[in-house]
Amino acid sequence: MRLSSLLRLLRQPAARVLLVAGLVYLLAFQYCRLRFWRDPHSAFFDIRNVFEWKYSLVREHEAKHFTSIYNAPSDGSQPERGRDRPLMCAALATVKRDTDDYFEATVGSILSGLDPRERHALHLAVLFANTDPSQHPSWGQRWLNRLADSVSSYNVSEAEFRHMQELEKTHNFYEKGVYDYVYLLNQCLETGAPYIFILEDDVILADGWMIRTLHGLHQISQGPPARNGSWLYLRLFYTETSLSWTSSDFWYRNMPLAFFLVMASGLVFFLTVRWRWPATRGYVDNWTIAAVCLVVLPAFTGLMYMVGKYSLLPLQGVVEMNAYGCCTQGLVFPREQVGPLVAYLQERKSGQTDSMIEEYATNTGLTRLALAPQQLQHVGLRSSRDNLEVNTQSTWAFWFEENNAEQLKAEHRHLLETSDGDWVLD
Repeated sequence: MRLSSLLRLLRQPAARVLLVAGLVYLLAFQYCRLRFWRDPHSAFFDIRNVFEWKYSLVREHEAKHFTSIYNAPSDGSQPERGRDRPLMCAALATVKRDTDDYFEATVGSILSGLDPRERHALHLAVLFANTDPSQHPSWGQRWLNRLADSVSSYNVSEAEFRHMQELEKTHNFYEKGVYDYVYLLNQCLETGAPYIFILEDDVILADGWMIRTLHGLHQISQGPPARNGSWLYLRLFYTETSLSWTSSDFWYRNMPLAFFLVMASGLVFFLTVRWRWPATRGYVDNWTIAAVCLVVLPAFTGLMYMVGKYSLLPLQGVVEMNAYGCCTQGLVFPREQVGPLVAYLQERKSGQTDSMIEEYATNTGLTRLALAPQQLQHVGLRSSRDNLEVNTQSTWAFWFEENNAEQLKAEHRHLLETSDGDWVLD
């Protein structure tokens, strides 16, 4: 009796629609679990494996293989170096870490895979920010002196040096961090480079990062006239942690309206079909319409919200990021903005460098830009500045690890082949 009742029920169009839709929903739900577990604001987020290196591990191996070539006794060959008037100056300060040391991988990933034209356009400067640089395991290493264009420790007055020693002794990272950042900015200003890239010593850069950055800078320079001279930096790193649905998003703020419009659209569609093609009324009955509009469409609409904003609407190209940018893992400044920024940081003297840069941008009305997707990963989940690990873990590019190494290499070659040498590389 029950079986016959079930069979009669399954003959109803509405029941069959619900059955098929339920199976499709389960498949879609499982796909979302497998695809969107990296998004920190997705309902499918899985924190258990999200901090494991995937592409970063591939890139680290490439980087260390590259540096190892130049750590062997010289065979007479010399690596490519930057030219006298570089297009970009990249600078980083490094300190001795008590645990993991990512410095070699950072430098290697900056340079590994660069085309000679890219390398000629780049000036790489390294500052050993320990007052006793010999404490650092990479100080005096053959590979670094061969690969970097500038390797130095503090070149300051005796009084300044003693002050640096005191800051180091008392672990005053708020003042010393600002001092080091200003030191790097001034170092790059001396090269005459129109763009200055300041990055940290615990990051790994993707293959092709430089040509993509140059394309982004070209896009900015060719954009609306209002943007020229009105932006402070182009960030190459951001974290999806800050890119969730917010009240500023129309469809999130008006979620009930979104569900209503989807359901109403479905109702209008089916009523139109029944009116236009009367023969369909045997299949598109009132119960079927109710099942689709009241159950199926809301379920799939909710699934879209569950995916997460960044996964649903990933950023691409140069985008404004005035409110949700984070940290100083990798910022590219136009030369004309560096002098006033240096003056501001020197006046403030102490604090969180990234927060101070954001405050300066807000006070001056300068736009902050980001290049998407991210061109580098922050692999240093243990801070060198006594920061909590929970804070450093939030500074993570979750989707960076899904990069495909071979695909990035192919894209890198394509961008080099199609680049306009008049503005990118010469």
